[in-house]
Amino acid sequence: MSNQYLTTNVLLETLSLNLDTYASGPKEIDTLTLTQVEKLIEKMQQFLSDCTLVPFVGDAQTRDKLMKNFCQKPDTVRCQMCSKFINKYEAAIEHIKQHEEQLNQLLSPKPIIKTFVKKNCIPRTNEKLPKKMRKFLTKNPNILVVEVAIECTYVQNDIDNDRALKDLETFLQPYYPAVKCYPFGSRIVGTGSFSSDLDVFVDLNNVYYGNREKTLQEEVALTESIKHIETILSRSREWSIDAAILNARVPVMRIVSSIYDKLRCDLTFSNGLAHRNSLLLKYMFGLQPTARQLVCYLKCWNRESCLNSYTLSLMVIYLYQCRKLLPSVAQLQEDATNDIIIDGWNAGFATPTLEELGLNLWQSSILDLANMFFDFYRVDGGHFSVETQVVCPFLGNVPVKKSSFEPPNYDGLPAQMGRLKNYLLAKQQVETNPKHLFANHRPFVVQDPFELSHNVAKAIPVEIASRLMHWIDLSMALVADMKEEFDGFTPIDFH
Repeated sequence: MSNQYLTTNVLLETLSLNLDTYASGPKEIDTLTLTQVEKLIEKMQQFLSDCTLVPFVGDAQTRDKLMKNFCQKPDTVRCQMCSKFINKYEAAIEHIKQHEEQLNQLLSPKPIIKTFVKKNCIPRTNEKLPKKMRKFLTKNPNILVVEVAIECTYVQNDIDNDRALKDLETFLQPYYPAVKCYPFGSRIVGTGSFSSDLDVFVDLNNVYYGNREKTLQEEVALTESIKHIETILSRSREWSIDAAILNARVPVMRIVSSIYDKLRCDLTFSNGLAHRNSLLLKYMFGLQPTARQLVCYLKCWNRESCLNSYTLSLMVIYLYQCRKLLPSVAQLQEDATNDIIIDGWNAGFATPTLEELGLNLWQSSILDLANMFFDFYRVDGGHFSVETQVVCPFLGNVPVKKSSFEPPNYDGLPAQMGRLKNYLLAKQQVETNPKHLFANHRPFVVQDPFELSHNVAKAIPVEIASRLMHWIDLSMALVADMKEEFDGFTPIDFH
Protein backbone atom coordinates (compact mmCIF):
# COMPACT_ATOMS: atom_id res chain seq x y z
CA MET A 1 0.00 0.00 0.00
CA SER A 2 1.67 3.20 -1.13
CA ASN A 3 1.31 6.50 0.73
CA GLN A 4 -0.45 8.20 -2.16
CA TYR A 5 -3.29 5.66 -2.15
CA LEU A 6 -4.08 5.60 1.60
CA THR A 7 -7.19 7.83 1.40
CA THR A 8 -8.34 6.05 -1.78
CA ASN A 9 -7.99 2.65 -0.07
CA VAL A 10 -9.99 3.84 2.96
CA LEU A 11 -12.77 5.35 0.84
CA LEU A 12 -13.04 2.25 -1.36
CA GLU A 13 -13.16 0.02 1.72
CA THR A 14 -15.91 2.20 3.20
CA LEU A 15 -17.90 2.13 -0.05
CA SER A 16 -17.58 -1.64 -0.19
CA LEU A 17 -18.82 -2.01 3.39
CA ASN A 18 -21.61 0.46 2.69
CA LEU A 19 -22.88 -1.56 -0.27
CA ASP A 20 -22.83 -4.66 1.94
CA THR A 21 -25.41 -3.03 4.23
CA TYR A 22 -28.10 -3.25 1.53
CA ALA A 23 -30.11 -6.47 1.34
CA SER A 24 -29.54 -8.61 -1.71
CA GLY A 25 -32.19 -8.76 -4.40
CA PRO A 26 -34.14 -6.14 -6.41
CA LYS A 27 -34.20 -2.62 -5.00
CA GLU A 28 -35.09 0.91 -6.05
CA ILE A 29 -32.47 3.55 -6.78
CA ASP A 30 -33.15 7.26 -7.18
CA THR A 31 -31.82 9.28 -10.09
CA LEU A 32 -29.26 11.14 -7.95
CA THR A 33 -27.68 7.93 -6.64
CA LEU A 34 -27.69 6.33 -10.09
CA THR A 35 -25.98 9.39 -11.58
CA GLN A 36 -23.33 9.29 -8.85
CA VAL A 37 -22.68 5.56 -9.35
CA GLU A 38 -22.41 5.94 -13.14
CA LYS A 39 -20.05 8.90 -12.71
CA LEU A 40 -17.92 6.91 -10.26
CA ILE A 41 -17.72 3.90 -12.62
CA GLU A 42 -16.71 6.17 -15.49
CA LYS A 43 -13.99 7.83 -13.38
CA MET A 44 -12.74 4.47 -12.12
CA GLN A 45 -12.51 3.13 -15.67
CA GLN A 46 -10.58 6.22 -16.74
CA PHE A 47 -8.34 5.91 -13.66
CA LEU A 48 -7.59 2.20 -14.32
CA SER A 49 -6.87 2.82 -17.99
CA ASP A 50 -4.07 5.18 -16.96
CA CYS A 51 -2.57 2.82 -14.37
CA THR A 52 0.18 0.20 -14.56
CA LEU A 53 -0.19 -2.74 -12.18
CA VAL A 54 2.63 -3.26 -9.64
CA PRO A 55 2.93 -5.65 -6.65
CA PHE A 56 1.43 -4.62 -3.27
CA VAL A 57 4.16 -3.65 -0.82
CA GLY A 58 3.31 -4.60 2.78
CA ASP A 59 1.73 -7.45 4.71
CA ALA A 60 -1.97 -8.29 4.86
CA GLN A 61 -2.17 -7.92 8.67
CA THR A 62 -0.96 -4.32 8.57
CA ARG A 63 -3.33 -3.58 5.70
CA ASP A 64 -6.35 -4.96 7.60
CA LYS A 65 -5.38 -2.99 10.71
CA LEU A 66 -5.29 0.24 8.70
CA MET A 67 -8.66 -0.47 7.13
CA LYS A 68 -10.22 -1.25 10.51
CA ASN A 69 -8.88 1.82 12.31
CA PHE A 70 -9.11 4.48 9.63
CA CYS A 71 -12.12 3.59 7.50
CA GLN A 72 -15.22 5.76 7.83
CA LYS A 73 -18.43 4.36 9.23
CA PRO A 74 -20.23 2.67 6.33
CA ASP A 75 -23.76 3.65 7.49
CA THR A 76 -23.20 7.24 8.68
CA VAL A 77 -21.71 10.53 7.53
CA ARG A 78 -19.81 13.00 9.69
CA CYS A 79 -20.28 16.77 9.75
CA GLN A 80 -17.08 18.59 8.79
CA MET A 81 -17.92 21.50 11.12
CA CYS A 82 -18.71 19.71 14.37
CA SER A 83 -17.80 16.04 13.65
CA LYS A 84 -21.32 14.86 14.51
CA PHE A 85 -22.34 11.54 12.90
CA ILE A 86 -25.69 11.48 11.07
CA ASN A 87 -27.36 8.63 9.18
CA LYS A 88 -30.59 10.21 7.90
CA TYR A 89 -30.94 12.48 4.86
CA GLU A 90 -33.55 14.77 6.48
CA ALA A 91 -31.51 15.00 9.68
CA ALA A 92 -28.44 15.99 7.68
CA ILE A 93 -30.36 18.82 5.97
CA GLU A 94 -31.65 20.15 9.31
CA HIS A 95 -28.15 19.92 10.76
CA ILE A 96 -26.74 22.05 7.94
CA LYS A 97 -29.48 24.64 8.51
CA GLN A 98 -28.43 24.93 12.16
CA HIS A 99 -24.84 25.71 11.16
CA GLU A 100 -26.03 28.24 8.58
CA GLU A 101 -28.17 30.01 11.21
CA GLN A 102 -25.23 30.10 13.62
CA LEU A 103 -23.01 31.53 10.90
CA ASN A 104 -25.59 34.20 10.02
CA GLN A 105 -25.82 35.22 13.68
CA LEU A 106 -22.06 35.59 13.87
CA LEU A 107 -21.89 37.63 10.68
CA SER A 108 -24.95 39.81 11.35
CA PRO A 109 -24.30 43.05 13.25
CA LYS A 110 -25.13 43.00 16.95
CA PRO A 111 -28.26 45.00 17.82
CA ILE A 112 -27.53 48.21 19.66
CA ILE A 113 -29.25 48.14 23.04
CA LYS A 114 -30.34 51.64 23.94
CA THR A 115 -29.91 52.55 27.56
CA PHE A 116 -31.70 55.32 29.43
CA VAL A 117 -29.69 56.02 32.57
CA LYS A 118 -28.19 59.47 31.94
CA LYS A 119 -29.50 63.02 31.93
CA ASN A 120 -31.15 64.03 28.63
CA CYS A 121 -31.24 60.41 27.44
CA ILE A 122 -34.95 60.69 26.62
CA PRO A 123 -35.60 62.89 23.57
CA ARG A 124 -37.78 65.94 24.10
CA THR A 125 -41.04 66.53 22.27
CA ASN A 126 -43.20 69.58 21.63
CA GLU A 127 -46.51 67.73 21.32
CA LYS A 128 -49.54 69.47 22.73
CA LEU A 129 -51.65 67.98 25.49
CA PRO A 130 -54.19 65.47 24.14
CA LYS A 131 -57.67 66.98 23.93
CA LYS A 132 -59.09 64.59 26.54
CA MET A 133 -56.31 65.41 28.98
CA ARG A 134 -56.67 69.16 28.50
CA LYS A 135 -60.45 68.95 28.84
CA PHE A 136 -60.10 66.96 32.06
CA LEU A 137 -57.65 69.45 33.58
CA THR A 138 -59.97 72.39 32.89
CA LYS A 139 -62.99 70.85 34.63
CA ASN A 140 -64.08 71.97 38.08
CA PRO A 141 -61.78 69.77 40.21
CA ASN A 142 -63.97 69.93 43.32
CA ILE A 143 -66.97 68.47 41.50
CA LEU A 144 -64.75 66.01 39.66
CA VAL A 145 -63.09 64.61 42.77
CA VAL A 146 -66.47 64.02 44.44
CA GLU A 147 -67.62 62.01 41.41
CA VAL A 148 -64.37 60.04 41.40
CA ALA A 149 -64.60 59.36 45.13
CA ILE A 150 -68.14 58.03 44.82
CA GLU A 151 -67.24 55.74 41.91
CA CYS A 152 -64.03 54.35 43.43
CA THR A 153 -65.64 53.72 46.82
CA TYR A 154 -68.68 52.06 45.25
CA VAL A 155 -66.50 49.75 43.15
CA GLN A 156 -64.32 48.85 46.15
CA ASN A 157 -67.34 47.95 48.29
CA ASP A 158 -69.32 46.28 45.50
CA ILE A 159 -70.80 43.11 47.01
CA ASP A 160 -70.42 41.40 43.62
CA ASN A 161 -66.65 41.26 44.21
CA ASP A 162 -67.08 38.82 47.10
CA ARG A 163 -69.92 36.93 45.46
CA ALA A 164 -67.93 36.34 42.29
CA LEU A 165 -64.94 35.08 44.32
CA LYS A 166 -67.06 32.65 46.33
CA ASP A 167 -68.86 31.39 43.22
CA LEU A 168 -65.56 30.83 41.43
CA GLU A 169 -64.14 28.90 44.41
CA THR A 170 -67.29 26.78 44.68
CA PHE A 171 -67.20 26.03 40.97
CA LEU A 172 -63.55 24.89 41.03
CA GLN A 173 -63.59 22.92 44.31
CA PRO A 174 -64.81 19.60 42.81
CA TYR A 175 -61.73 19.63 40.56
CA TYR A 176 -59.28 21.33 42.95
CA PRO A 177 -60.39 20.72 46.57
CA ALA A 178 -57.70 23.01 48.05
CA VAL A 179 -58.50 25.96 45.77
CA LYS A 180 -58.63 29.44 47.28
CA CYS A 181 -59.19 32.74 45.48
CA TYR A 182 -57.46 35.97 46.55
CA PRO A 183 -58.63 39.32 45.12
CA PHE A 184 -56.17 42.07 44.23
CA GLY A 185 -55.89 45.10 41.99
CA SER A 186 -57.62 48.47 41.70
CA ARG A 187 -61.12 47.27 42.65
CA ILE A 188 -59.73 46.04 45.97
CA VAL A 189 -57.43 48.93 46.90
CA GLY A 190 -60.05 51.56 46.08
CA THR A 191 -58.74 53.09 42.86
CA GLY A 192 -60.95 51.19 40.42
CA SER A 193 -63.67 52.45 38.12
CA PHE A 194 -66.90 50.83 36.95
CA SER A 195 -65.01 49.37 33.98
CA SER A 196 -62.15 47.91 36.07
CA ASP A 197 -61.61 44.15 36.06
CA LEU A 198 -61.58 42.10 39.25
CA ASP A 199 -58.08 40.62 39.52
CA VAL A 200 -57.95 37.22 41.22
CA PHE A 201 -55.06 34.98 42.22
CA VAL A 202 -56.39 31.42 41.99
CA ASP A 203 -54.35 29.22 44.32
CA LEU A 204 -55.04 25.73 43.00
CA ASN A 205 -52.69 23.64 45.12
CA ASN A 206 -51.29 25.70 48.01
CA VAL A 207 -48.79 27.70 45.92
CA TYR A 208 -49.45 31.08 47.58
CA TYR A 209 -45.81 31.22 48.72
CA GLY A 210 -44.61 30.28 45.24
CA ASN A 211 -41.74 28.19 44.00
CA ARG A 212 -39.00 30.24 42.33
CA GLU A 213 -37.07 27.11 41.29
CA LYS A 214 -39.96 25.45 39.48
CA THR A 215 -38.93 22.41 37.46
CA LEU A 216 -39.99 22.03 33.85
CA GLN A 217 -42.46 19.36 34.94
CA GLU A 218 -44.04 21.74 37.46
CA GLU A 219 -44.34 24.49 34.83
CA VAL A 220 -45.94 22.05 32.40
CA ALA A 221 -48.30 20.85 35.14
CA LEU A 222 -49.38 24.44 35.88
CA THR A 223 -49.99 25.12 32.19
CA GLU A 224 -52.07 21.95 31.92
CA SER A 225 -54.07 22.97 34.99
CA ILE A 226 -54.83 26.37 33.45
CA LYS A 227 -55.92 24.68 30.22
CA HIS A 228 -58.11 22.35 32.28
CA ILE A 229 -59.73 25.32 34.04
CA GLU A 230 -60.29 26.96 30.67
CA THR A 231 -62.09 23.82 29.51
CA ILE A 232 -64.36 23.43 32.54
CA LEU A 233 -65.21 27.14 32.74
CA SER A 234 -66.10 27.22 29.05
CA ARG A 235 -68.73 24.53 29.74
CA SER A 236 -70.39 26.52 32.52
CA ARG A 237 -73.35 28.85 32.27
CA GLU A 238 -72.02 31.23 34.90
CA TRP A 239 -68.72 32.04 33.18
CA SER A 240 -67.41 32.60 29.67
CA ILE A 241 -63.79 32.72 28.52
CA ASP A 242 -62.73 36.06 27.05
CA ALA A 243 -59.00 35.31 26.60
CA ALA A 244 -56.22 33.04 27.85
CA ILE A 245 -52.60 34.18 27.65
CA LEU A 246 -50.36 31.30 28.76
CA ASN A 247 -46.98 32.46 27.42
CA ALA A 248 -46.85 35.73 29.41
CA ARG A 249 -44.50 36.46 32.34
CA VAL A 250 -47.55 35.81 34.52
CA PRO A 251 -50.11 33.59 32.72
CA VAL A 252 -53.54 35.25 32.70
CA MET A 253 -57.04 34.05 31.91
CA ARG A 254 -59.84 36.59 31.48
CA ILE A 255 -63.35 35.37 32.22
CA VAL A 256 -66.71 37.15 32.23
CA SER A 257 -69.53 36.54 34.68
CA SER A 258 -73.01 36.09 33.23
CA ILE A 259 -74.55 36.65 36.68
CA TYR A 260 -72.82 39.72 38.11
CA ASP A 261 -73.48 42.38 35.50
CA LYS A 262 -70.86 41.07 33.05
CA LEU A 263 -68.10 41.49 35.64
CA ARG A 264 -64.72 40.70 34.05
CA CYS A 265 -62.19 38.77 36.12
CA ASP A 266 -58.49 38.40 35.32
CA LEU A 267 -57.22 35.14 36.82
CA THR A 268 -53.56 34.49 37.65
CA PHE A 269 -52.10 31.28 39.07
CA SER A 270 -48.43 31.81 39.99
CA ASN A 271 -48.16 33.07 43.58
CA GLY A 272 -49.56 35.50 46.14
CA LEU A 273 -47.24 38.47 45.45
CA ALA A 274 -49.91 40.51 43.67
CA HIS A 275 -52.31 39.94 46.57
CA ARG A 276 -49.66 41.13 49.04
CA ASN A 277 -48.97 44.18 46.84
CA SER A 278 -52.63 45.14 47.04
CA LEU A 279 -52.64 44.73 50.82
CA LEU A 280 -49.65 47.10 50.97
CA LEU A 281 -51.38 49.73 48.81
CA LYS A 282 -54.54 49.40 50.86
CA TYR A 283 -52.56 49.95 54.05
CA MET A 284 -50.69 52.98 52.63
CA PHE A 285 -53.91 54.55 51.34
CA GLY A 286 -55.47 53.91 54.73
CA LEU A 287 -52.69 55.94 56.36
CA GLN A 288 -53.00 58.82 53.87
CA PRO A 289 -56.42 58.82 52.12
CA THR A 290 -55.37 61.79 49.98
CA ALA A 291 -52.82 59.50 48.30
CA ARG A 292 -55.67 57.30 47.04
CA GLN A 293 -57.58 60.42 46.06
CA LEU A 294 -54.59 61.57 43.99
CA VAL A 295 -54.24 58.17 42.26
CA CYS A 296 -57.92 58.24 41.27
CA TYR A 297 -57.51 61.77 39.92
CA LEU A 298 -54.38 60.81 37.95
CA LYS A 299 -56.12 57.78 36.45
CA CYS A 300 -58.67 60.17 34.96
CA TRP A 301 -55.83 62.45 33.80
CA ASN A 302 -54.11 59.41 32.25
CA ARG A 303 -56.93 58.52 29.84
CA GLU A 304 -54.29 57.69 27.23
CA SER A 305 -53.39 54.71 29.49
CA CYS A 306 -49.67 55.39 29.29
CA LEU A 307 -49.31 54.40 32.95
CA ASN A 308 -51.30 51.57 34.50
CA SER A 309 -53.04 51.89 37.85
CA TYR A 310 -50.38 49.98 39.78
CA THR A 311 -47.53 52.10 38.37
CA LEU A 312 -49.38 55.32 39.21
CA SER A 313 -50.05 54.05 42.73
CA LEU A 314 -46.37 53.31 43.33
CA MET A 315 -45.38 56.72 41.95
CA VAL A 316 -47.80 58.46 44.32
CA ILE A 317 -46.69 56.38 47.31
CA TYR A 318 -43.05 57.17 46.50
CA LEU A 319 -43.92 60.87 46.28
CA TYR A 320 -45.51 60.74 49.74
CA GLN A 321 -42.50 58.85 51.10
CA CYS A 322 -40.14 61.51 49.76
CA ARG A 323 -42.35 64.14 51.43
CA LYS A 324 -42.01 62.13 54.67
CA LEU A 325 -45.73 61.44 54.72
CA LEU A 326 -45.49 57.64 54.38
CA PRO A 327 -42.97 55.06 55.64
CA SER A 328 -40.66 53.10 53.36
CA VAL A 329 -41.38 49.40 52.87
CA ALA A 330 -37.92 48.63 54.26
CA GLN A 331 -38.93 50.39 57.49
CA LEU A 332 -42.10 48.29 57.68
CA GLN A 333 -39.99 45.14 57.25
CA GLU A 334 -37.46 45.83 60.01
CA ASP A 335 -39.13 43.33 62.35
CA ALA A 336 -38.42 39.87 60.91
CA THR A 337 -41.45 38.40 62.68
CA ASN A 338 -43.58 40.05 59.98
CA ASP A 339 -41.70 38.34 57.12
CA ILE A 340 -43.79 36.54 54.51
CA ILE A 341 -41.46 35.00 51.92
CA ILE A 342 -42.97 34.42 48.48
CA ASP A 343 -40.70 33.08 45.74
CA GLY A 344 -37.71 34.32 47.71
CA TRP A 345 -39.06 37.88 48.17
CA ASN A 346 -40.17 39.35 51.48
CA ALA A 347 -43.80 40.40 51.07
CA GLY A 348 -44.52 40.87 54.76
CA PHE A 349 -44.80 44.22 56.56
CA ALA A 350 -45.88 45.76 59.83
CA THR A 351 -48.98 47.98 59.94
CA PRO A 352 -48.31 50.77 62.47
CA THR A 353 -50.55 53.82 62.66
CA LEU A 354 -49.49 57.32 61.63
CA GLU A 355 -49.14 58.20 65.30
CA GLU A 356 -46.87 55.20 65.91
CA LEU A 357 -44.81 56.22 62.88
CA GLY A 358 -44.57 59.82 64.06
CA LEU A 359 -46.18 61.09 60.84
CA ASN A 360 -48.95 63.62 60.25
CA LEU A 361 -52.16 63.19 58.30
CA TRP A 362 -51.88 65.13 55.04
CA GLN A 363 -54.93 67.20 54.09
CA SER A 364 -54.90 69.13 50.83
CA SER A 365 -57.08 70.17 47.90
CA ILE A 366 -57.00 68.01 44.81
CA LEU A 367 -55.33 70.79 42.81
CA ASP A 368 -52.58 71.07 45.41
CA LEU A 369 -52.12 67.29 45.31
CA ALA A 370 -51.94 67.29 41.50
CA ASN A 371 -49.53 70.21 41.55
CA MET A 372 -47.35 68.35 44.08
CA PHE A 373 -47.25 65.28 41.81
CA PHE A 374 -46.49 67.18 38.60
CA ASP A 375 -43.88 69.35 40.31
CA PHE A 376 -42.11 66.31 41.74
CA TYR A 377 -41.92 64.38 38.46
CA ARG A 378 -41.43 67.25 35.99
CA VAL A 379 -38.23 67.32 33.94
CA ASP A 380 -36.53 70.28 35.62
CA GLY A 381 -38.22 70.13 38.99
CA GLY A 382 -35.05 69.36 40.89
CA HIS A 383 -36.80 66.77 43.08
CA PHE A 384 -36.58 63.60 41.01
CA SER A 385 -35.11 62.64 37.62
CA VAL A 386 -37.09 60.10 35.61
CA GLU A 387 -34.05 59.69 33.37
CA THR A 388 -31.47 58.81 36.01
CA GLN A 389 -33.36 57.70 39.13
CA VAL A 390 -35.57 54.83 40.25
CA VAL A 391 -39.03 55.18 41.75
CA CYS A 392 -38.27 53.01 44.78
CA PRO A 393 -41.08 52.60 47.37
CA PHE A 394 -38.93 49.96 49.08
CA LEU A 395 -36.45 52.59 50.32
CA GLY A 396 -38.68 55.64 50.04
CA ASN A 397 -36.84 58.87 50.80
CA VAL A 398 -33.45 57.45 49.74
CA PRO A 399 -32.35 58.39 46.19
CA VAL A 400 -31.57 55.33 44.06
CA LYS A 401 -29.91 55.69 40.66
CA LYS A 402 -30.54 53.44 37.68
CA SER A 403 -26.78 52.96 37.38
CA SER A 404 -26.73 51.25 40.81
CA PHE A 405 -28.05 48.07 39.20
CA GLU A 406 -25.10 47.46 36.86
CA PRO A 407 -23.61 43.93 36.69
CA PRO A 408 -21.52 41.92 37.25
CA ASN A 409 -20.99 42.58 40.98
CA TYR A 410 -23.92 44.95 41.73
CA ASP A 411 -21.76 46.74 44.28
CA GLY A 412 -23.70 49.96 43.70
CA LEU A 413 -26.90 48.56 45.23
CA PRO A 414 -27.97 49.98 48.59
CA ALA A 415 -27.13 47.73 51.54
CA GLN A 416 -30.85 47.20 52.27
CA MET A 417 -31.20 45.42 48.90
CA GLY A 418 -29.07 42.43 49.88
CA ARG A 419 -31.84 40.04 48.91
CA LEU A 420 -31.95 41.56 45.41
CA LYS A 421 -28.15 41.47 45.07
CA ASN A 422 -28.04 37.76 45.94
CA TYR A 423 -30.82 37.10 43.45
CA LEU A 424 -29.09 38.98 40.61
CA LEU A 425 -25.70 37.36 41.28
CA ALA A 426 -27.28 33.90 41.14
CA LYS A 427 -29.51 34.73 38.18
CA GLN A 428 -26.74 36.07 35.95
CA GLN A 429 -24.96 32.71 36.17
CA VAL A 430 -27.73 31.11 34.10
CA GLU A 431 -29.22 34.13 32.32
CA THR A 432 -27.22 35.75 29.51
CA ASN A 433 -29.86 38.32 28.54
CA PRO A 434 -29.50 41.37 30.84
CA LYS A 435 -33.13 42.33 30.11
CA HIS A 436 -34.22 39.31 32.15
CA LEU A 437 -32.30 40.43 35.25
CA PHE A 438 -33.56 43.92 36.11
CA ALA A 439 -34.75 46.37 33.47
CA ASN A 440 -32.84 49.38 34.83
CA HIS A 441 -32.00 50.66 31.34
CA ARG A 442 -35.62 51.49 30.47
CA PRO A 443 -36.89 55.10 30.20
CA PHE A 444 -39.05 54.69 33.32
CA VAL A 445 -37.89 52.51 36.22
CA VAL A 446 -40.54 51.91 38.88
CA GLN A 447 -39.37 49.16 41.23
CA ASP A 448 -41.87 46.75 42.72
CA PRO A 449 -41.73 47.13 46.53
CA PHE A 450 -41.57 43.36 47.15
CA GLU A 451 -40.28 41.68 43.96
CA LEU A 452 -37.30 44.01 43.75
CA SER A 453 -36.08 42.57 40.43
CA HIS A 454 -39.25 43.74 38.66
CA ASN A 455 -39.53 47.12 36.93
CA VAL A 456 -43.30 47.52 36.63
CA ALA A 457 -42.86 50.31 34.03
CA LYS A 458 -40.41 48.47 31.77
CA ALA A 459 -42.93 48.18 28.93
CA ILE A 460 -43.15 51.96 28.45
CA PRO A 461 -41.30 52.79 25.19
CA VAL A 462 -39.13 55.87 24.87
CA GLU A 463 -41.67 57.65 22.64
CA ILE A 464 -44.38 57.37 25.30
CA ALA A 465 -41.92 58.32 28.04
CA SER A 466 -41.01 61.45 26.10
CA ARG A 467 -44.66 62.45 25.77
CA LEU A 468 -45.38 61.76 29.43
CA MET A 469 -42.52 63.96 30.58
CA HIS A 470 -43.76 66.80 28.38
CA TRP A 471 -47.39 66.30 29.40
CA ILE A 472 -46.41 66.47 33.07
CA ASP A 473 -44.75 69.84 32.45
CA LEU A 474 -47.76 71.17 30.52
CA SER A 475 -50.22 69.78 33.06
CA MET A 476 -48.44 71.52 35.91
CA ALA A 477 -48.74 74.85 34.13
CA LEU A 478 -52.45 74.27 33.48
CA VAL A 479 -53.08 73.20 37.09
CA ALA A 480 -51.39 76.40 38.26
CA ASP A 481 -53.86 78.42 36.17
CA MET A 482 -56.79 76.40 37.52
CA LYS A 483 -55.69 77.01 41.11
CA GLU A 484 -56.42 80.71 40.67
CA GLU A 485 -59.98 79.90 39.58
CA PHE A 486 -60.81 76.98 41.89
CA ASP A 487 -58.50 77.54 44.84
CA GLY A 488 -59.69 76.13 48.13
CA PHE A 489 -59.79 72.86 50.00
CA THR A 490 -62.84 70.60 49.89
CA PRO A 491 -62.43 67.63 52.27
CA ILE A 492 -63.46 64.37 50.64
CA ASP A 493 -64.43 61.27 52.59
CA PHE A 494 -62.51 58.50 50.81
CA HIS A 495 -63.39 55.79 53.32
